[in-house]
Amino acid sequence: MKGALERGADIAEAFSNSPPYWMTISGSVTGAVDGSNNLQEDQYDAFADYLTEVVRHYRDEWGITFRTLDPLNEPSSDWWKKGNMQEGSHFSNDKQAEIIKKVAASLQSKGLDGTVVSAADDNSIDETVFNFSLYDQDTLDAISQINTHSYNGSKMEELRELAKKHGKKLWMSEYGTGGSEPHSHDDMTSVQELAERIMFDLKVMQPSAWVYWQAVEDEGANNNWGFIHADFAAQDSYELTKQYYGMAQFTKFIRPGAMIIPTDDGRTLAAYDKTSQRLVLVIRNELSAGKTSFALEPFTYGNSTTAQVYQTSPDSDMKQLEDIKVYSNGIEVNTAENSITTVVLEGVTLQSQ
Repeated sequence: MKGALERGADIAEAFSNSPPYWMTISGSVTGAVDGSNNLQEDQYDAFADYLTEVVRHYRDEWGITFRTLDPLNEPSSDWWKKGNMQEGSHFSNDKQAEIIKKVAASLQSKGLDGTVVSAADDNSIDETVFNFSLYDQDTLDAISQINTHSYNGSKMEELRELAKKHGKKLWMSEYGTGGSEPHSHDDMTSVQELAERIMFDLKVMQPSAWVYWQAVEDEGANNNWGFIHADFAAQDSYELTKQYYGMAQFTKFIRPGAMIIPTDDGRTLAAYDKTSQRLVLVIRNELSAGKTSFALEPFTYGNSTTAQVYQTSPDSDMKQLEDIKVYSNGIEVNTAENSITTVVLEGVTLQSQ
């Protein structure tokens, strides 16, 4: 955590997969026997106190302030059953509301003003919309940020408008594409799934943050969840997967403060940073090699006559290609077969500003 902050990370969030085992009904952090509520009825205050004590400890001992604290993780899901390989806990809607309000009150009582509550980190966008439609006003008031995962669901526009209606920040707080076949580190299938999800979410749902689930995983795992596969036992080797470079096609160039610009092409994401005067286009091509043209009428280029191009494909890992010319009516980009291509134009101005 301290290393991340030293490298420029300025937002930290804490979340809980499950209450401690001694607070649960089943005696296990993997869930209830039948996948139902697993926090003992007389432990809600204690759980809220536990979570906020962790937050206070990080602040007081290490100078790390979590901006948000989410007491839940995929709480509507019923697959959190005792004996699973992953910790988790179901919370019905009324119990979600109860713990949310108690955590908010506990933060306030301890003077932890730098931390607010986020919720509810549901697996599905539709579950998030449903739960927020049932929360009472006190619960809504206790929440400062709506968190959703986007593994499932289609109500992205509804969630966007719900966040706007209630004046809440909106995060896409978890997604991963590790289940795709094959499980090779050079698998482009996972890369294309990742790029499609990022584009779809940022264009339609319009969250202020898009968060990947698991950046690093054990190299022995037979999947592609992690961008980096490392030897957890020896801690002396690691390998960057194709997904690492696919993600970098977005994150290296679309930086905090950039705004997403609507495009007619569902396979292109456009982002503009007013401060740095940088326009970024990320192009997803699942088909054969071709050319993609972009009209850039809303922008003036100044002295910009060329644009940088980076590409990830079966044969390249975010490789910088030869710069392309910027013409008075736009640009034309070569897209390799089964690739993600990023075009970066520096020194451009959006005319409508």
